[in-house]
Amino acid sequence: MKKYLVIGNPIEHSLSPKLHNYWIKKNKINAIYEKKKINDDEIKKIICDVKDEKISGINVTVPFKKKVIPHLDVLTNQAKKTQSVNTIYLKGNETVGHNTDIEGFEESIRYAKFDVKDKNIMILGAGGVVSSIIFALINMGALSITISNRTKEKVENLKKIFENIQIVNWGNIPNVDMII
Repeated sequence: MKKYLVIGNPIEHSLSPKLHNYWIKKNKINAIYEKKKINDDEIKKIICDVKDEKISGINVTVPFKKKVIPHLDVLTNQAKKTQSVNTIYLKGNETVGHNTDIEGFEESIRYAKFDVKDKNIMILGAGGVVSSIIFALINMGALSITISNRTKEKVENLKKIFENIQIVNWGNIPNVDMII
């Protein structure tokens, strides 16, 4: 039986096992999906378990989306650019870090039938998924991306990755076409 995990800390609130196990059962897949609370010092071991094929794949949530990166063999282009990993799997003999948040965000925007091309977009907050949203917006042709966050440090770190974003003080809302 294949074993999949979502790792995080905290993790108790995660509904991922309920969702994934529903589809695993419905599609008669010989697998199980569980959640596991880990600490920083357990990251390397759990990624070794993927390499040793004890675990077939891992989803990653807070606070580990960046912390897992040094322990992986390969990053996909999306994970490299966003410096964020939410999916770990084995390809050949290499552990691969990927970021599916980008595709998920792009698909949700398409589903909403909103075209971000040549639009001015504002993002409130600079949490873990924001680098993925910025990457997706750039791919989709957004004209400008402005971010406001309560703590300046987080948004300034995003500016190091995405030089063309604009930063505004928390509470200031410029004229935009969409707020995320």
